[in-house]
Amino acid sequence: MTTKGLLVTSQFNKTVLSYDEQTGAFVQVAASGGGLGDPVGLVIGLDGNLLVSDGQTNQVKRYNSATGAFMDVFASTNLSGPIGMTIHQGVLYVTNSNSPQGVQRFDAATGVNTGNFVPGIANPSPRDVKVNPANNRLYVLYYNAATIETFDLTTMASFGLLMPVGNPLGSGGLFTPSAIAFGPDGNLYISGGTFGGNLGVRRYNPTTGAFIDFFANTGSDLYSPFGITFGPDNNLYVAIQGGANAVMRFNYPSGAFMDFFVPNGGGGLTAPFHLTFRTGPTLTFTLHRECLTNVEDPGMGWQIEGGKVLENGEHVANYSSVKRMSCGTREQNTAQLWMTLFFLGGKPSGKGGPPPQNITLHGAHDFNSGDEIGSVSAASSAFSGYIGEQFVRVANTLTIG
Repeated sequence: MTTKGLLVTSQFNKTVLSYDEQTGAFVQVAASGGGLGDPVGLVIGLDGNLLVSDGQTNQVKRYNSATGAFMDVFASTNLSGPIGMTIHQGVLYVTNSNSPQGVQRFDAATGVNTGNFVPGIANPSPRDVKVNPANNRLYVLYYNAATIETFDLTTMASFGLLMPVGNPLGSGGLFTPSAIAFGPDGNLYISGGTFGGNLGVRRYNPTTGAFIDFFANTGSDLYSPFGITFGPDNNLYVAIQGGANAVMRFNYPSGAFMDFFVPNGGGGLTAPFHLTFRTGPTLTFTLHRECLTNVEDPGMGWQIEGGKVLENGEHVANYSSVKRMSCGTREQNTAQLWMTLFFLGGKPSGKGGPPPQNITLHGAHDFNSGDEIGSVSAASSAFSGYIGEQFVRVANTLTIG
């Protein structure tokens, strides 16, 4: 069952581990197998399944978000030492820390390579990549140079370095940085630093590159910061290695240390690198009803509905909905509900093609309001990552996730 939570790569035991987003308690192994050699980066794919960069096999591998089972090698063309990843507007960006260094670009639906971003300086060893939603530019973090280079998403041309190259220390004392994130305030946060009490996360102006402050100090030379992410609570989560294999939590906006959200070795965590919260892309559809039939029987009755499923005005699927009324539903004027969405694509079943990709929902229908709530109970491979996710239907709008 897919559950929202914190996902952390665990390098030495070659897994991705999942933790409760409220308590930090270990939940399950979220990815393993498939020859996973060195899991470092991770991102939730467009289909809701988990993509993991494998620095040993130079691949991005896909894992079922419900079971953690290996599905396939999603992308591999021109990858060499892949680490950080991000998805933006249907595109997957993956950093290459080895030659050819830079960022490889892939279609996030198919895994087909569509180009690469070339560094403007020699041997920078890219470690992480993010898109700044404020200016729609690609930000690439350089480990060897302690700086950021920004790029145009369309032309892939460089806008130049955001701050001077480290010599050896970069702006604000930045050194050997590992990860970046954009905070709730829109500023740029970078993990890294030096021994002597200077390890942690620094904050920068994302437009000028100016150093703002040393936002979060990991508090000990034993705690080297790696991956960073902001959680649903807006607080900052930092994966640490060295004296502990754990995830630290810092308050936003103060930067004060809160706790070890995931304790040392929690759930078998070893050498954590990147981390992310699994929220999954929300699916929003408009249901265009074409038929509605009421059938009475000794048990009480059925209501059968069907029609087209639209996404942004485009016909993407058909749906069939069945509601069952009985003496157990009469008092609340409700009904048992199940609905299946049958997605278009490929040859129609019975004409040489496989059955359509699909999602099945179970829940309740309220006849007073017409609203429906419940969860995804089953799905084909393309949508298996949504199993267990909640859905709500208000009028003709269906939202999943």
